[in-house]
Amino acid sequence: MDIPAFLKPLRQYPNVIVQFIERIPGIPGSSDRDQIIELLEPSHRAEIERLGARWKYLRRAEQVHGNKVALVGDIGSNYPIEGVDGLACSGKADCILGIYVADCAAVWLYDKVSHGRALLHSGRRGTELNIVSNGVEYLRKFCYGTPSEIVAVISPCIRPPHYEMDIPGTIRTQLIECGVLPENIHDSGEDTAADLGRFYSYRMEKGNTGRMLALFGRVVPETQTPCFPEVNP
Repeated sequence: MDIPAFLKPLRQYPNVIVQFIERIPGIPGSSDRDQIIELLEPSHRAEIERLGARWKYLRRAEQVHGNKVALVGDIGSNYPIEGVDGLACSGKADCILGIYVADCAAVWLYDKVSHGRALLHSGRRGTELNIVSNGVEYLRKFCYGTPSEIVAVISPCIRPPHYEMDIPGTIRTQLIECGVLPENIHDSGEDTAADLGRFYSYRMEKGNTGRMLALFGRVVPETQTPCFPEVNP
């Protein structure tokens, strides 16, 4: 499948893998999150492999609508890391970060110098709790990042008039307050509730829906050298 145009600001960097997997035709929605993720897995797995990443290095967050972030690496499993809504890794890690959304925003953070990356789940509650500030701090503290060198991209998500809160607008303000330069913040501008042909929308489909999958990795080299184990403070 094609990589959405809104991810172009990240695709320009060498060896970066990004994708936002939209609605998969022919798979019925479900009110059971685990069930729908299982149904979508074959399609998602195939796309990850097509991108040049490895399914076994997929790292996922439990996504509890909080603001905690975990540092991940190549050692571990692709079972969801409990209690977190964000993932970060060094520029040397071959793991691929994954976040599921269906109206909430996925936020990609990439440090142009250290190549550290983070992927965050920022819905209403996560945005209110300012999860992006924790993502920026993780890149600074653990991945030798600098806020002014971070490129941020905000995925399609629910927006006014279909939702009472301007999630992407708030995220943008929070990123600027963290030191991310305005010109390095890119919003897809797309409303998941406005196009059910492309996107899943928890609100518009009254919970009987699927999940899009945001991905953030790097091209896997011929030889694999493990980097950092998971850290879940």
